[in-house]
Amino acid sequence: MKASKSNAKRKVLLIEDNPGDARLMREYLADPAGAQFELEHVTSLTDGLARLTQGGVDLVLLDLSLPDSPMAETFKRAHAAAPQVPIIVMSGLDDEKHAIETVQEGAQDYLVKAFVDTRLLVHAMRYAIERKRAEEALAHERDLLHTLLDNLPDRIYFKDDQSRFTRISKAVTEQFKIGHPREAMGKTDRDFFSAEHAEIAMRDEAQVMETGQPILAKVEREILPDGSVTWALTSKLPLKNRQGKTIGNFGISRDITEIKRIEEHLDAERNLLRSLIDNLPDYIYVKDTEGRYLLDNIAHRRWLGADSESQVVGRRVSDFFPAEAVDRFTNDDLRVIQSGFALLNREELVEDRLGNKRWHATTKVPIRSKDGKVTGLVGISRDITERKLSVEAIREANAELARNKDELQRTLTELQQSHEEVKSAQFQLIQAEKMQSIGRLAAGVAHEVKNPLGILRMGTDYLAQNLKSSDENVALILSDMMDAIKRADGIIMGLLDFSVPHALDTRAEDLSAVLEQSIGFVRHDLNEAGLKLVRELAGDLPPVWIDRNKMKQVFVNILMNAIHATPAGGTLTVRTSCRVLGAVEHDAGSREADRIRAGETVVIAEVIDTGSGIPEEKLRHIFDPFFTTKETGKGTGLGLSVTKKIVELHGGSLDIRNRKEGGVAATIMFKV
Repeated sequence: MKASKSNAKRKVLLIEDNPGDARLMREYLADPAGAQFELEHVTSLTDGLARLTQGGVDLVLLDLSLPDSPMAETFKRAHAAAPQVPIIVMSGLDDEKHAIETVQEGAQDYLVKAFVDTRLLVHAMRYAIERKRAEEALAHERDLLHTLLDNLPDRIYFKDDQSRFTRISKAVTEQFKIGHPREAMGKTDRDFFSAEHAEIAMRDEAQVMETGQPILAKVEREILPDGSVTWALTSKLPLKNRQGKTIGNFGISRDITEIKRIEEHLDAERNLLRSLIDNLPDYIYVKDTEGRYLLDNIAHRRWLGADSESQVVGRRVSDFFPAEAVDRFTNDDLRVIQSGFALLNREELVEDRLGNKRWHATTKVPIRSKDGKVTGLVGISRDITERKLSVEAIREANAELARNKDELQRTLTELQQSHEEVKSAQFQLIQAEKMQSIGRLAAGVAHEVKNPLGILRMGTDYLAQNLKSSDENVALILSDMMDAIKRADGIIMGLLDFSVPHALDTRAEDLSAVLEQSIGFVRHDLNEAGLKLVRELAGDLPPVWIDRNKMKQVFVNILMNAIHATPAGGTLTVRTSCRVLGAVEHDAGSREADRIRAGETVVIAEVIDTGSGIPEEKLRHIFDPFFTTKETGKGTGLGLSVTKKIVELHGGSLDIRNRKEGGVAATIMFKV
């Protein structure tokens, strides 16, 4: 059967190099008095240290004079190897000074071998083991106390019977702004707080020590020497010795400065809210789930006929209103409380305590606890009687105005139509006169310039054929002159086309077929420009009355403009379609074109490119004669002017605009 821990033998390690002394120790412990100890013997410090690292040793008997260790170092090395094991030094020297030093270093006892007997040795060993246990227990308690004092955020302190500090925690050290707790020893609150706070604190501590009764959870206002104010929740208790005599006091304080600031802030907000509620002209009140008033403001009390809040709190609407109003108010309250949904701005006719009927706009909102449960409601009512009367007056005035509305609207519509027609006619006349003037000017200029240009052309041809010169520049100059004459001749022809309205040779044509033939004329330019052509030509278009050759001229001009404006790799899309128009934008200045109206069926041709588009500031001028966005020498500025004129002679419309996704869309539209 295994022995209990209380009856188990204590393992004693003897570190002794003298065989005789070792044998003597065994004899001492062989006595019945030493039966509780079991001796294990090693002859060197090295072996002893190795044995200590294995554990299971309860006590060490250590000879300081060992062959493998200087005498002054022997105890230190053994104690460092097993600081938890008690050590009794066995020495042949009867040196009291050395004995005291060894004990101060941590030895449990110092025995002189010559004076040792069984009784003394056993007594010393028992005492050493028990004292070591007591020291460890005390050290554990001390460590716990230090842990509390060093880590608790609460401020802990101990004082003597004169209210002088004997021990303080780290938190107190930080509060006092001192480097070490010992700097507070022997000082009082007078050294760290204002005189006012120190006197109150020391008076409380005197009361605790005199009565033996603690002061618990007292809120203290602390004023530091620099004038800063903090708040603490303090408990003070009497400090007693083992005999129960009061020898001082101790306390613990928790900093509640932030809590106090929050409380003060809440108090300020509460006072602000109360002031706001009491001074608002609206009727404000709070009820519980039983319909009892818990709070109301001055305006509400006056409306109820009460002089003070006490005359309202705890009472119900039945104490102030007739039965019909009580039922309505109670049902509204129950609906809000039971559903949890607010009643917002309900307008109701209410009879006051004097029998006067007033209109109120009432809002009732549920009050909820932290867990979301409805605990009551807040009501706000505003007297809107004057507003209701004003609204009624406005309604009657509106009714009077409404009776004349149709007549006024008809008159206004007729005036607007007449105004638009006059303005449109005026604008068309102005534009027509402008275009006729420009046409006459262009025709005159063209006729006057064409004959001189013919003479220049014949002269240039003659010189090119008959003039022989060794100077290479002569041929180049003649070639440039010929190109310039051709370009001027092209401008003259454009002016004539622009100024002279030639008769149209119109027939019913398929617009898709005309556009397809026009594409053939520019196919070489498309390939040279590196563009992709996308055809979306409808095959079932109704025929339109057009001059095929003139429309080819129109399409070629528009296609060439698109080719010149689109960089290589871009896309040119040609599309035809037929549809019924919804809304129409037309050129009000066109006198030749028939106006296209909403609801009419039209055939549409579109040319869409992916170029950079036309700058907005230039877009409005593209149909002006001689206006061009191309480089000098690449365009006369008459192409779009002539194109637009040809389309209008057919009764159609031409629209050119930038696309949001980039590029330009040209749209030609003819009535069917």
